[in-house]
Amino acid sequence: MAIRKIKSQKDLEIIFPIIQELRPHLNFSDFTSLVFEAVKRDQYEIVAAYDGNQCIGVIGFRILFDLVHGKHLYVDDLVITKSFRSKGIGSKLLQYAEQMAKEQNCKGLRLCTGINNDDAKGFYEREGWKIKSIVYKK
Repeated sequence: MAIRKIKSQKDLEIIFPIIQELRPHLNFSDFTSLVFEAVKRDQYEIVAAYDGNQCIGVIGFRILFDLVHGKHLYVDDLVITKSFRSKGIGSKLLQYAEQMAKEQNCKGLRLCTGINNDDAKGFYEREGWKIKSIVYKK
C-alpha cells in the first residue's frame, strides 16, 4: 500500500468514487469546487491510499485553532472503499494524520462521525479515540 497526497484535478477524478461512498450527495463538480475552496481557505489536504494504481482509501484534514482545543488537526473525511475495509487501511491513514499533527505541533486530533454510524464509532474506539462531545447542527 502506498500513501500519496492528492494534488491535481486528475487525482481528484481518481479518488472521487471513493469519496462518494462517504458523501453520496456530492457530484464531481461540487466536490472539486468545495475541495479547491477548502484548500484555499483552510489549507485542507487530501491523502489517498493506493493498492497499485487503485485508490482504496481517502483521508481529508486541516489544521484548526480554537479556544477549546488550541491548535489541532481536524479529520473531515475518512473512507475506505467497501472491498478493502477491515484490512488496516483506515488505521494507516489515521497514523498518517497523527504524524502530520505531530509535525505541525498540534495539541491533538479531532473528528466527528454520525451519531448512528456504529461501524465508524467502533472503528475509532478500537483506534484509541474517545467520545468527548456531541455536535449540534442547525
